[in-house]
Amino acid sequence: MADRAQELIFVCDGARWIWRLVEENFPQAIQILDWYHAVEYLTPVAQTFFHDEDKQKEWLATMKEHLWFSRTQTVIDTCLALATPASVADPAAKAATYFQNNLARIDYAHFRQQGYLIGSGAVESGCKQIGTMRLKRSGAHWLEEGARWVAKARAVWLSGQWQEVVQSKSDLPFAV
Repeated sequence: MADRAQELIFVCDGARWIWRLVEENFPQAIQILDWYHAVEYLTPVAQTFFHDEDKQKEWLATMKEHLWFSRTQTVIDTCLALATPASVADPAAKAATYFQNNLARIDYAHFRQQGYLIGSGAVESGCKQIGTMRLKRSGAHWLEEGARWVAKARAVWLSGQWQEVVQSKSDLPFAV
């Protein structure tokens, strides 16, 4: 199905192995670093360098605003200014590196302008609702292959491409 898509968009966390798979298998795909995963890197920085809770909240709000409007270099520079160079476990250095490694995936203002989701929550919820609730319900006995084909068939049906696929019959594991 991915080969028929006009546009592929991946919204994922910053795990290198995920992006490596995306780049190997879908080199033309748009890559977006999940907003919530990105923001999670800021909280330990605020907690480490600002002991006053109000200062933490203020700093976090400012950094989130910079990310939201794609001023990522400002966030990186701010984290580097706080970082302790000799410390590998320093959350500010860790955050700066994380944002630098994902710089092309953090253009949130542009992605939102294009109408793209910048968080993976909606998709994760859909997976939970469809995958977990339907496939793991009481009395359900699914094999992985059957679940995969049902999911593909449902995607084709919902995308309005059922007749096209049924007519070609090449991708179907069953007689029509």
